[in-house]
Amino acid sequence: MHKLLTLVILALIFIQTTTYPSQTFGDIDRPLFADPNYHGSCDPEIVWIEQTKEWWIFYTARRAQRENASYVGTPIGVVTSKDLKTWQFRGYCSFDGIPGAPDMDVTLWAPGVIRNGDNYHMFVTYKDNATPPWGGDGVIRHYIAPADNLLSGWTLAGIPNFQQPDPIDATIIRHKKQFRAYYRVGKNGIQHSTSPDLKKWTNHGKCDGAVNAPPDERGFGYQEAPYVFHWKDKYWMITDPHKGLAVFHSPDGLTWTQQDSIMKAPGSAPSDATRARHPSVAIVNDRAFIFYHTEPNRPYPSPKAEDRTPHQKISYLQMAELTIKDGQLTCDRDASVSLP
Repeated sequence: MHKLLTLVILALIFIQTTTYPSQTFGDIDRPLFADPNYHGSCDPEIVWIEQTKEWWIFYTARRAQRENASYVGTPIGVVTSKDLKTWQFRGYCSFDGIPGAPDMDVTLWAPGVIRNGDNYHMFVTYKDNATPPWGGDGVIRHYIAPADNLLSGWTLAGIPNFQQPDPIDATIIRHKKQFRAYYRVGKNGIQHSTSPDLKKWTNHGKCDGAVNAPPDERGFGYQEAPYVFHWKDKYWMITDPHKGLAVFHSPDGLTWTQQDSIMKAPGSAPSDATRARHPSVAIVNDRAFIFYHTEPNRPYPSPKAEDRTPHQKISYLQMAELTIKDGQLTCDRDASVSLP
């Protein structure tokens, strides 16, 4: 009887933490995707795979339904689409021949992925343990995989000079004949490095301008997950201060000016009814689509990580369209999206 009661309670917890009705906004659904194992999909990195003509989202697969160690021991998951409308879960990435699985002995977070020639390069936050709540200091590792084996073919290329240890959330762009990486380093703000070949990196320290201005000027202190892209003749940087998404723009990707934040007000879909978190962006025929995650049951201000319940920790991947109005990046997350 005791075992039966335990199973019933676990089943009720599972239903409570995983069930959210889907809503359609034109050609997209919300939620866009939920990890099938622990319902902790977050930190999406959207990448166009030219060789297979597919969109791949690499994401952190948190173990949200665990009572503890939810944010460590996490693999990198993959979901793919031909048209941005219908998505298929492909599994978890393998690194150096070690298969990806829902429960890992190490911790992998927030991949930044870029193509160079026939190969793809992933810069992922790595910790050599799964000790809750956060696993201690980590490094950003550089892995390489061929286009025909992006799930299982990742091999270590090195540890770049990103002011290690403890940087997180790298995003990589190509600028003329060089590459740039942007990432957060502990309490030392949003920083950047440059490379001619994705192998040899020069660290330039903190990014200039408003992105590292004093908290009372920015309107927030902590921020993470810098994502940089070029669109409409400007460089844009979106960061996650847990207060909606902060937005900065730059003519050269070096010195940043702040605009109003976006996506703090909740969306109307139940799975989207909270502030947006940790974004990436796909440019399609000069339109910009933002991919982000939500934690619809998480209260703000939040309890400490290990005090959050499984219900509070579940997260979903979402999608919306960005627009520019009066020179400012904006997003109506409830707008119907028509895809080509």
